[in-house]
Parts: sequence; structure tokens; C-alpha cells
Amino acid sequence: MAQTIQIKRSDSTAAPGTLTAGELAYSGSSNKLFIGHPDGTTGVITIGGTYYTAIIDAAASANTASKLVLRDGSGNFAAGTITANLTGNVTGNVTGNTSGTALTVTQAAQTAITSLGTLTALQVDNLNLNGNTLSSTTGGVNIVPLTGQAILLDGTISVDAGVVTGATSITSTAFVGTLSTAAQGNVTSLGTLTNLSVDNITINGNAITSTAGTDLTITPLTGQQIVLDGAIVIDAGVVTGATSITSTAFVGDITGDVTGNADTATALATARTIGGTSFNGTANIVPGTITVADTTDTTSFVGLWESATGNLGPKTDAAITYNAGTGMLTATGVTAALTGNATTATTLQTARTINGVSFNGGANITTLTAGTGVAVSGTAVSIGQAVATTSNVTFNNVAVDGTLTSDDIQATTLTASGHVIVTGNLTVNGTTTTVNSNTVAIGDAILELNSDETGTPSANAGIEIERGTSTNVAVLWNETTDYWQLTEDGSSYSKIMTAGNFASSFTGVIDGGTY
Repeated sequence: MAQTIQIKRSDSTAAPGTLTAGELAYSGSSNKLFIGHPDGTTGVITIGGTYYTAIIDAAASANTASKLVLRDGSGNFAAGTITANLTGNVTGNVTGNTSGTALTVTQAAQTAITSLGTLTALQVDNLNLNGNTLSSTTGGVNIVPLTGQAILLDGTISVDAGVVTGATSITSTAFVGTLSTAAQGNVTSLGTLTNLSVDNITINGNAITSTAGTDLTITPLTGQQIVLDGAIVIDAGVVTGATSITSTAFVGDITGDVTGNADTATALATARTIGGTSFNGTANIVPGTITVADTTDTTSFVGLWESATGNLGPKTDAAITYNAGTGMLTATGVTAALTGNATTATTLQTARTINGVSFNGGANITTLTAGTGVAVSGTAVSIGQAVATTSNVTFNNVAVDGTLTSDDIQATTLTASGHVIVTGNLTVNGTTTTVNSNTVAIGDAILELNSDETGTPSANAGIEIERGTSTNVAVLWNETTDYWQLTEDGSSYSKIMTAGNFASSFTGVIDGGTY
């Protein structure tokens, strides 16, 4: 089949007035090719034509007015005056004057440059000279005078073979090195030092420390003393003048009078008598032992320690009687009440109520279990949470608190009056899925239809739109003809042209017209 596609054209007008988006036109008057801008509003764009190809064909390496310059086989071209900002290197001879800013001039012999204007910055190898500053781009700056000569600074200071002379004053905030020829007596003034090290001693802030692995020694002049805080005097190991000494681990003897209390002491300065026993703190007081002769002994023991009056001492009218028959001790004449808790007891002194049941420790409380046939009334049973009709409850992996949350719901029919959110995958195994909502939002960019097809395809598939009382329309893929088709009446279908079926489907002329 023959096909001809013609664009808009004219032999008398240089350019079309308007073109739709993507529409082509050619003018035989101007020999230019045009296209309508894709946005449909910008207008007509010139994209080519013999007008431009003729200019390219006429280009040559010679410098010809109103012609393109084409570099020759060696990449060179001839030019007259060039006015431009050049980026990169210029190779060859420059005849005439240059103006502007040049980054680097290479391959120019030093002797060929006989005159320079005022330079704002100059770089020679690794040295930069800018304003009043001479700097290096790498390494140190070396200033080497002629052999036998010296470096002269400010017309006064001479540097010769590492020796500085002629300097009336040297100021340094971070001097590194050694003043080998400056006698200590010649250093008569120092500024405020933030850190000073002398041999193994360092003075920094309020601290004097030693950098060596030995003790820090402070030795006064012979016959003199060390005075601390203007009051404490240390003289030959004897400390005087201290009004108070506080130590958490004092070791050694204290000679002289001590005013105040010691936190700990090995012995009391003066022994005290407690219950007729002398006590100075060096040993414990061991109480006496009460011995019962045999199981028939009813002997009374006199000498209880009285605590009711707050005094320590024997109470002669108090006694303890042991009854071998009962195995019990009976106390008489004790007026003080005993306080505290017994380690063990048969019953509680005061019965307590636990969940409505009186308990004094004489018997166990029996827990009643549902289903045993025993009726329980008046006692609340707690299951760890409220289960009223308005309560939020959780059973196993199902939680209800205004929202039903579960990872395992199985039901023949499940109805929800509110929103249903599925955070996992949703699989529908039924034969019909009905969506009655008016708005459907799907995040997937591609909808797969006829997904259960596994063999040779036979069913048409597409999208059909329900139009009520009007005929439905559809766009579908026809498996019989292997064409995309569309219908506007539900019965007749038209092919959608693609790159693959255009030649076999179209016959005739598409004419763009003239302008």
C-alpha cells in the first residue's frame, strides 16, 4: 500500500504565521524548515533547511567575511582580529597588543619579555607576590643571598649563616628553640606566661607539677622554713600553725593536744565502765551466759538489763523463769514494753482482712476455682482488666479499643461500618469483587488484567465505561487481530495506529496543506 505524508508548505511566504504543537512546515521562499513548539503556545521554531546547510557547505579555513570558519585538516584556521574572552592556552605567535587578564603565559622565553606594566599579582614557580605579601604555594620560602653576603632586613637586621644581629628587640608569642648565647642574667623582663617548664617542673595555671617519675621536692634555704598560706610552718618535718587538719586516712602519731573529734580511733583516751565492765574500745563486751541445769529446773535468773528508764544496768526485781515442762521462759518484773517484729509467730496479734476473709495466720486461705460447684458471692474476681461493655479489652492477639486490631481474623462474612485498613497484602479468592465507591485511588502505576491467563491468550481485555442509558464505550486489546481497538457504539471497532501497524492499516495521503 502507498502512503504519502505531506507537511505545510509555501513558495511565497518566508515563514508560517502559526503552527500547532509538533506540526511541520517548509518555505521555498526562505528555504527554512519550521515546527510548532511542543507546548502549543510558544509559536513557530526554525529547525533547519537548505538555507543553513548551504552556509555550512560554504565554510572554509580562510578568514572570509560573513562566512563560517572551518578548521583545516590540521585543525587550524586563519583569522583577522579576534575579540573574545579566551579560556585555555594560546599556542603560536601573537602579533599586536593584548588587553584583559591573562592567566598563564607559557613557552615565552624570559628574555623575550622586555617590558611589563604594573602587575596586581605574580606567580613564579611556587612563589606568589601579591600586595605586600610574598608566599609559597608549597614548602617553605627560602631566601638565599650570594655566597659571602648576608640578608639585610629593614636596613638594620642582618641574617648571616643563621646568626641574627642588629635587632634591638625580638618579640615572639611562640618561640621555639634555644637562646644559646643569652645569659640568664641578661633576661630582665618577661611578659605573662601561660605555661612555663623548667627542667622537670611545669607551672600552669594554679598547678605546679613534675614531669619526671620522682617526688616533687621543695627545699628552703638552710636555716629557713617553708610557710604555707602565711600560717602553717613546715620546719625539718614538723608542722606547726595548723588550726585544723582533715584526713580520711591519717597514718602516724599525733603529738600534742588535739581539740575536736576524730572520726575513728583505735582506743578511747579514757576508759569507760559499762554494766560494771571497763571498756576502752580495743575489744568487745561479751554478755554473760544463762545455763539451765536440766528439764526439771525451775530456777529463776535475776539481773535483766533495764531499758524502760533509759539506763544500762541490772534490774534486781526482774527475773526469768524457765519451765522444763513447757520449754518456755517466763519474764517477771519487766515494766518496759518490747517493740519490733518477731522472726516467727503462730498467729498474728491482730487479725487482718484479705479480700473479705479474716486472716490471723492460724490457717490457710483456700482459693475457690470456678466450676467446682462452690457458689461464691460478694467477692469480686479480677482477670487483670476491665470487661464492661464500654471497656477497652485485649484477648490473645485481638485488641478492641475503638479500633479492632488482630493478625488473624476468620469469618464467613465480615462487616465494618467504619474504615478498614489492611497493612499487609489483601488476597480475594472469591469469583466477584464489587466496589461501590465513587473514588478509587490505586498506588500501582500498572493495572494487570486477565492475570489468571497462563497458556496461549484467547480472551480480549481492556477497559469498558458504563454510560447508563447511552451505549458503553471501550478500549481493548483484540487477541484475534493483535490490535488495540476502541469503540464508540459497542459494536464497531476502530484500530489504534501504532508504529507496528501503520503501514498495513493506512492507505491514502495525509496533506498538511499550504500557507
